[in-house]
Amino acid sequence: MAEVDYPASWYAATRDADEPRTPLATREEADVAVVGGGFAGLHTARLLAQQGKRVVLLERRRIGWGASGRNGGFVGPGYAQRSGALIDRLGLDHARQLYAQSQRGVTIVHNAITELGRPDILMGTGKLSVSRTDQGAGFADRTRKLAEQLGASFEPWETSRVRAVLATTRYHQAIHDPTSFHIHPLNFALALAAAIERRGGKVYDRTEAIELARDGGAWQLRTQRGSVRAPHVVLAGNADLGAVHPRIARAVLPVATYVAVTGKLGPRLGEAIRWTGAISDTRRAGDYYRVVDGDRLLWGGRITTDTTEPRRLRAMMRSDIISVYPQLGHIDIAYAWPGIMGYAPHKMPQVGEVEPGLWICSAFGGHGVAQTAAGADAVAAGILGDPSRCHLFAPFGTGWAGGAAGRAATQLAYWGLQMRDWWDEKRQAQNAETLRT
Repeated sequence: MAEVDYPASWYAATRDADEPRTPLATREEADVAVVGGGFAGLHTARLLAQQGKRVVLLERRRIGWGASGRNGGFVGPGYAQRSGALIDRLGLDHARQLYAQSQRGVTIVHNAITELGRPDILMGTGKLSVSRTDQGAGFADRTRKLAEQLGASFEPWETSRVRAVLATTRYHQAIHDPTSFHIHPLNFALALAAAIERRGGKVYDRTEAIELARDGGAWQLRTQRGSVRAPHVVLAGNADLGAVHPRIARAVLPVATYVAVTGKLGPRLGEAIRWTGAISDTRRAGDYYRVVDGDRLLWGGRITTDTTEPRRLRAMMRSDIISVYPQLGHIDIAYAWPGIMGYAPHKMPQVGEVEPGLWICSAFGGHGVAQTAAGADAVAAGILGDPSRCHLFAPFGTGWAGGAAGRAATQLAYWGLQMRDWWDEKRQAQNAETLRT
């Protein structure tokens, strides 16, 4: 695969026509330079271009080439870190404001799709977060209380309601969020890039930033054949920012997850899944999936710090699907691919000003599409003079992620979480068997 090709995926196969842009080969002057052509960088550039700022965006491969163009396409509020843990650490008021910022991200994405005139990018509404174990009699009350605390719209579903739309005994209760939706992420990224250009911004792909230095009262970004000088620079990449800012790059761990799309399954898929929204389970390292193209199943899951693609990836993903929906029988996996996301050990995005005029908008692995817009909104507001939204993310910082030792520790933590999930489900099954006998 050539460096400028998109990795083979269902998204790439169904993407809009989009020719590579001309790499930067001149000296540019801008109000803001953005490094990274994923959602964090695209939203930041678009929001600032809408405010009349001269924006130049640099992407070392293609727009949406990385995790932004390969993810599950889920758009909804909240963060990878549990809301309860955020309340315990930060207090209810701060956690509620963070949740509201994620809701703002949902609105930004939805409004952008409308403004772009691309209703086809929106592929379904609503999201179910389903539990693989019985959450007990107090589940509904706990869920409603948390929703009230956060100012959220989610609601509890009992097991019977879940199984009425998802024909599997694997699931028990669920949390339903009617404000969530799912999209075609690669086409959304391409549409955002085109919108930036229509606003007068400049987007360069196949252009790697290789050096960042102070230049008087501004910053100078150097590439192989050109440069950009700007008073503000936004680093919207992840662990691949090493040449530009090694400390920031070391604050993020590259973590892999996998996505597969089945062949056409016909009526049997509709008999198993009678839900057009997004679905994820609440295990500590769980599955996420949705129906696409009428009768295909897009399925994601598995988390590892080993970023090499497994040789048996299709077989692994097929096994995961059948373990939940055995009635689907033989499944052809038409596409399977890895996505490498940036993960911060504190499970929150890294958002804010790290040096005067130097901004970070990164580490959105495991959060979803809306959170990239929420982070971009905070950074754009900070550049425009309102730092209050960035301050919400200040407690999490950009500390060193531990390098190879950090990757090993994270992998051990994931394995531990998976073992706890396995034990919880096994104990649940044993208890159920005891009650039957």
